[in-house]
Amino acid sequence: LPVLMEVGTYHSGVTNGYGYWRGADATIWLRQNPRFTPVFMFNSQTRPGVTQQNFGFFSFANWSKNFYTTQGFSAAPVRSGGYSLFPHQRYDVKGFYKVPFNRKLVVAAGYSHFSYGNLVKGDLYNTGFIYYPRKMVVEGNYYINRNQPGDKISSSGSVAVQRGQEGKYWAGVVVGGGKEVYTYIATTPLEVNLNSVSTQVFLRKWLARHYGVYMSFDHQTKFKAYSRTGVTGRMFFEF
Repeated sequence: LPVLMEVGTYHSGVTNGYGYWRGADATIWLRQNPRFTPVFMFNSQTRPGVTQQNFGFFSFANWSKNFYTTQGFSAAPVRSGGYSLFPHQRYDVKGFYKVPFNRKLVVAAGYSHFSYGNLVKGDLYNTGFIYYPRKMVVEGNYYINRNQPGDKISSSGSVAVQRGQEGKYWAGVVVGGGKEVYTYIATTPLEVNLNSVSTQVFLRKWLARHYGVYMSFDHQTKFKAYSRTGVTGRMFFEF
Protein backbone atom coordinates (compact mmCIF):
# COMPACT_ATOMS: atom_id res chain seq x y z
CA LEU A 1 0.00 0.00 0.00
CA PRO A 2 1.18 3.56 -0.65
CA VAL A 3 1.69 4.70 2.97
CA LEU A 4 3.73 2.99 5.70
CA MET A 5 3.64 4.45 9.21
CA GLU A 6 5.70 3.33 12.21
CA VAL A 7 5.34 4.58 15.79
CA GLY A 8 7.25 3.36 18.81
CA THR A 9 9.22 3.91 21.96
CA TYR A 10 12.68 2.98 23.26
CA HIS A 11 14.22 2.73 26.72
CA SER A 12 17.80 2.26 27.98
CA GLY A 13 19.49 1.78 31.32
CA VAL A 14 23.00 3.27 31.47
CA THR A 15 25.70 2.63 34.10
CA ASN A 16 28.16 4.98 35.83
CA GLY A 17 25.50 7.49 36.83
CA TYR A 18 24.25 8.28 33.31
CA GLY A 19 20.74 7.25 34.39
CA TYR A 20 17.67 6.17 32.45
CA TRP A 21 17.25 7.21 28.81
CA ARG A 22 13.89 7.00 27.03
CA GLY A 23 12.27 8.28 23.87
CA ALA A 24 9.56 8.00 21.23
CA ASP A 25 9.74 8.10 17.45
CA ALA A 26 7.49 8.09 14.39
CA THR A 27 8.15 7.57 10.67
CA ILE A 28 5.91 7.98 7.61
CA TRP A 29 6.90 6.50 4.21
CA LEU A 30 5.09 7.75 1.07
CA ARG A 31 5.50 4.99 -1.53
CA GLN A 32 3.21 6.09 -4.39
CA ASN A 33 6.07 6.81 -6.82
CA PRO A 34 8.39 3.85 -7.59
CA ARG A 35 11.25 6.20 -8.56
CA PHE A 36 11.17 8.43 -5.47
CA THR A 37 10.16 7.57 -1.89
CA PRO A 38 10.08 10.39 0.69
CA VAL A 39 10.23 9.57 4.41
CA PHE A 40 9.38 11.95 7.28
CA MET A 41 10.82 11.25 10.75
CA PHE A 42 10.34 12.52 14.30
CA ASN A 43 12.29 11.57 17.43
CA SER A 44 12.01 12.83 21.01
CA GLN A 45 14.53 11.71 23.62
CA THR A 46 14.80 12.32 27.36
CA ARG A 47 17.85 11.86 29.58
CA PRO A 48 18.26 13.06 33.18
CA GLY A 49 17.76 16.82 33.10
CA VAL A 50 17.32 17.22 29.32
CA THR A 51 14.68 16.53 26.63
CA GLN A 52 15.15 17.30 22.94
CA GLN A 53 13.34 16.66 19.67
CA ASN A 54 14.73 15.87 16.23
CA PHE A 55 12.95 16.29 12.87
CA GLY A 56 14.17 14.57 9.74
CA PHE A 57 13.52 14.01 6.03
CA PHE A 58 14.92 11.03 4.13
CA SER A 59 14.34 9.68 0.61
CA PHE A 60 15.14 6.90 -1.84
CA ALA A 61 15.72 7.85 -5.49
CA ASN A 62 15.96 5.19 -8.23
CA TRP A 63 18.02 6.64 -11.09
CA SER A 64 18.38 3.50 -13.20
CA LYS A 65 17.94 -0.26 -13.05
CA ASN A 66 21.24 -0.67 -11.18
CA PHE A 67 21.80 2.63 -9.36
CA TYR A 68 19.91 4.36 -6.57
CA THR A 69 20.68 6.90 -3.85
CA THR A 70 19.48 7.81 -0.39
CA GLN A 71 19.64 11.36 0.90
CA GLY A 72 18.42 13.08 4.02
CA PHE A 73 18.45 16.06 6.33
CA SER A 74 17.65 16.38 10.02
CA ALA A 75 17.54 19.26 12.49
CA ALA A 76 17.09 19.69 16.23
CA PRO A 77 16.09 22.92 18.01
CA VAL A 78 19.07 24.65 19.59
CA ARG A 79 19.03 24.35 23.38
CA SER A 80 19.81 27.50 25.36
CA GLY A 81 21.96 25.67 27.92
CA GLY A 82 23.58 22.32 28.54
CA TYR A 83 24.38 19.73 25.88
CA SER A 84 22.46 18.57 22.82
CA LEU A 85 21.23 15.00 22.35
CA PHE A 86 21.03 15.42 18.55
CA PRO A 87 23.08 17.43 16.06
CA HIS A 88 21.63 20.85 15.34
CA GLN A 89 21.91 19.96 11.65
CA ARG A 90 22.85 16.83 9.76
CA TYR A 91 23.07 16.04 6.03
CA ASP A 92 23.46 12.56 4.51
CA VAL A 93 23.86 11.17 0.99
CA LYS A 94 24.74 7.64 -0.14
CA GLY A 95 24.95 5.92 -3.52
CA PHE A 96 24.22 2.23 -4.19
CA TYR A 97 25.22 0.25 -7.30
CA LYS A 98 23.82 -3.22 -8.08
CA VAL A 99 26.61 -5.32 -9.59
CA PRO A 100 25.12 -6.47 -12.92
CA PHE A 101 26.26 -10.11 -13.18
CA ASN A 102 23.51 -11.32 -10.82
CA ARG A 103 22.32 -8.10 -9.08
CA LYS A 104 22.51 -9.86 -5.69
CA LEU A 105 25.49 -7.76 -4.62
CA VAL A 106 25.17 -4.01 -3.99
CA VAL A 107 28.20 -1.81 -3.30
CA ALA A 108 27.80 1.56 -1.64
CA ALA A 109 29.59 4.75 -0.57
CA GLY A 110 28.31 7.75 1.35
CA TYR A 111 29.01 11.01 3.14
CA SER A 112 27.46 12.75 6.16
CA HIS A 113 28.04 16.13 7.78
CA PHE A 114 26.80 17.03 11.26
CA SER A 115 27.06 20.12 13.45
CA TYR A 116 26.37 20.71 17.14
CA GLY A 117 26.93 24.45 16.78
CA ASN A 118 29.93 26.72 17.35
CA LEU A 119 33.11 24.75 16.57
CA VAL A 120 31.72 21.26 17.23
CA LYS A 121 31.07 19.48 13.93
CA GLY A 122 32.19 16.48 11.92
CA ASP A 123 32.32 14.63 8.61
CA LEU A 124 31.53 10.94 8.27
CA TYR A 125 32.69 8.92 5.25
CA ASN A 126 31.45 5.37 4.74
CA THR A 127 31.63 2.47 2.33
CA GLY A 128 29.95 -0.90 2.39
CA PHE A 129 27.99 -3.64 0.67
CA ILE A 130 24.64 -5.45 0.75
CA TYR A 131 24.39 -9.10 -0.36
CA TYR A 132 21.19 -11.08 -0.92
CA PRO A 133 21.73 -14.88 -0.64
CA ARG A 134 18.29 -16.55 -0.92
CA LYS A 135 16.11 -15.45 2.04
CA MET A 136 18.94 -13.60 3.76
CA VAL A 137 20.33 -10.08 3.67
CA VAL A 138 23.96 -9.46 4.70
CA GLU A 139 25.26 -5.91 5.10
CA GLY A 140 28.66 -4.54 6.06
CA ASN A 141 29.78 -0.94 6.58
CA TYR A 142 33.05 0.83 7.38
CA TYR A 143 33.13 4.44 8.65
CA ILE A 144 35.81 7.11 8.97
CA ASN A 145 34.86 10.02 11.20
CA ARG A 146 36.67 13.39 11.23
CA ASN A 147 35.64 15.56 14.19
CA GLN A 148 36.25 19.24 14.86
CA PRO A 149 37.79 21.00 16.68
CA GLY A 150 41.19 19.38 16.46
CA ASP A 151 40.69 17.43 13.23
CA LYS A 152 40.38 14.16 15.19
CA ILE A 153 40.15 10.96 13.11
CA SER A 154 38.41 7.76 14.23
CA SER A 155 36.87 4.72 12.56
CA SER A 156 34.28 2.02 13.14
CA GLY A 157 32.50 -0.83 11.39
CA SER A 158 29.38 -2.97 11.53
CA VAL A 159 28.01 -6.22 10.13
CA ALA A 160 24.30 -7.12 9.97
CA VAL A 161 22.57 -10.37 8.98
CA GLN A 162 18.84 -10.90 8.70
CA ARG A 163 16.63 -13.70 7.42
CA GLY A 164 12.98 -13.82 6.45
CA GLN A 165 10.53 -12.61 3.83
CA GLU A 166 8.73 -9.31 3.32
CA GLY A 167 5.12 -9.63 4.49
CA LYS A 168 5.95 -12.41 6.96
CA TYR A 169 8.92 -11.69 9.23
CA TRP A 170 12.52 -10.51 9.41
CA ALA A 171 14.85 -11.58 12.22
CA GLY A 172 18.46 -10.53 12.54
CA VAL A 173 21.51 -9.40 14.45
CA VAL A 174 23.83 -6.39 14.14
CA VAL A 175 27.37 -6.29 15.56
CA GLY A 176 29.55 -3.18 15.55
CA GLY A 177 32.60 -1.61 17.11
CA GLY A 178 35.23 1.04 16.76
CA LYS A 179 36.99 4.06 18.24
CA GLU A 180 35.50 7.42 19.17
CA VAL A 181 37.88 10.40 19.26
CA TYR A 182 36.83 14.02 19.72
CA THR A 183 37.67 17.16 21.69
CA TYR A 184 35.24 18.10 24.46
CA ILE A 185 35.16 21.84 25.14
CA ALA A 186 34.26 22.86 28.68
CA THR A 187 36.40 25.26 30.73
CA THR A 188 39.45 23.69 29.07
CA PRO A 189 39.62 21.40 26.01
CA LEU A 190 39.71 17.66 26.78
CA GLU A 191 40.43 14.91 24.28
CA VAL A 192 38.02 11.96 24.52
CA ASN A 193 39.34 8.64 23.19
CA LEU A 194 36.99 5.66 23.66
CA ASN A 195 36.69 2.16 22.23
CA SER A 196 33.21 0.67 21.97
CA VAL A 197 31.37 -2.50 20.93
CA SER A 198 27.64 -3.03 20.39
CA THR A 199 25.22 -5.84 19.61
CA GLN A 200 21.56 -5.74 18.59
CA VAL A 201 19.02 -8.49 17.89
CA PHE A 202 15.68 -7.66 16.28
CA LEU A 203 12.43 -9.13 14.98
CA ARG A 204 10.01 -7.52 12.53
CA LYS A 205 6.80 -9.57 12.40
CA TRP A 206 3.64 -9.08 10.34
CA LEU A 207 0.55 -9.86 12.44
CA ALA A 208 -1.73 -9.44 9.44
CA ARG A 209 -1.28 -8.43 5.82
CA HIS A 210 -0.94 -4.70 6.51
CA TYR A 211 0.29 -4.29 10.09
CA GLY A 212 2.75 -5.76 12.53
CA VAL A 213 5.33 -5.17 15.25
CA TYR A 214 9.05 -4.53 15.54
CA MET A 215 11.09 -5.40 18.65
CA SER A 216 14.80 -5.14 19.36
CA PHE A 217 17.24 -5.58 22.24
CA ASP A 218 20.66 -3.98 22.20
CA HIS A 219 23.74 -3.63 24.37
CA GLN A 220 26.61 -1.18 23.99
CA THR A 221 29.83 -0.87 25.96
CA LYS A 222 31.94 2.28 25.77
CA PHE A 223 35.07 1.19 27.61
CA LYS A 224 36.12 3.56 30.45
CA ALA A 225 32.77 5.36 30.12
CA TYR A 226 29.56 3.32 30.48
CA SER A 227 27.48 0.33 29.39
CA ARG A 228 23.99 0.74 27.98
CA THR A 229 21.26 -1.90 27.65
CA GLY A 230 18.14 -0.99 25.70
CA VAL A 231 14.85 -2.22 24.30
CA THR A 232 12.77 -0.82 21.41
CA GLY A 233 9.16 -1.54 20.43
CA ARG A 234 7.18 -0.28 17.44
CA MET A 235 3.94 -0.87 15.57
CA PHE A 236 3.79 -0.45 11.80
CA PHE A 237 0.75 0.02 9.54
CA GLU A 238 0.22 0.12 5.78
CA PHE A 239 -2.74 2.02 4.35
